Amino acid sequence: MFQNHREQTETTSDANQPKWFNSPVTFHKGTLKDIGAHVPDFERCSFALTQPDNERTLTNKRLDTIVRKPFGDDQNFVPVGVVSKEYALVPHMAVLDVAMEAFDEVKIAPEKVKAKMAITEYGERMALSLYLPENFSFDPGDSHPMAMRLECFNSVDGSTRFRALMGWFRFVCSNGLVIGVTRSDVRRRHVGDLGLNDVAAVLASGINESAKEKKNFEQWRKKAITSKGLAPWIDKELKNGWGFKAAARLYHICRTGHDAEIIGPYKDNSPTTIPVRLASAVPGAPTQSQNLYDVSQSLAWLAKERRDVQEQLAWREGIHDLLAPLVQ
Repeated sequence: MFQNHREQTETTSDANQPKWFNSPVTFHKGTLKDIGAHVPDFERCSFALTQPDNERTLTNKRLDTIVRKPFGDDQNFVPVGVVSKEYALVPHMAVLDVAMEAFDEVKIAPEKVKAKMAITEYGERMALSLYLPENFSFDPGDSHPMAMRLECFNSVDGSTRFRALMGWFRFVCSNGLVIGVTRSDVRRRHVGDLGLNDVAAVLASGINESAKEKKNFEQWRKKAITSKGLAPWIDKELKNGWGFKAAARLYHICRTGHDAEIIGPYKDNSPTTIPVRLASAVPGAPTQSQNLYDVSQSLAWLAKERRDVQEQLAWREGIHDLLAPLVQ
């Protein structure tokens, strides 16, 4: 998945630059220790303005400013958000430290954990993916292994809640699925006790639930699916849930293994009838979906292709519910 344990940084062209609430995102890979070198520090300050002649206005008694400290080549202090006095600032490094402790608690050496971090331009939001060692991976039967991973989401500006969840990662296409059990998920508002120590419980629960999840994938692989059988679900449930364009793309990925570009017209057409131009092949997708598992991976591909990090997660989380009508 990664080249050894050496730290790497990914950049993309602006046109394809992932965003998180409209802030550009960069990615870093390596060990947990490597990742820490790319995590800035923050402090909270009084919320006030400086006027000409260095005179200050009245300080706001209800709000504070979150400020990124000088970091790397940028030696400026950068304000990244305004929060209430009750807001509990949780630095990203605290999340990394708790994740390390969580792996220690379940007897997994942190140095054996491969990490990937997405972080916004000024560091206000961070998404951390921690991949368990290979002995926790499994092949669902299509020769494309899936790894277990712990994901942690955090912000220092109150824009998103702290969150930890367990999920699956498919190497061949970089698709991700969220484990479908609530015990393998924790989310907290940045107020009072965040329960960061719950991360260890999420990790342990996800590992315990993995056997159940593997059986679930096996059942999905046994559930035969045809393009004709998919069409009504795509034209109704999927279109209503993810929109016309995503529904049309999924239909053709499942039929051909290729993504598709709509060439219209939308009028008098449905997602399964609208004219399209086939695009590039989807990594890991069969030339024709044979079962429910294949469909789930095509959905995960579409979720991964969303540009916004928060939207990617929301779509991934919706896959289990979207597939419910097809499971029965």
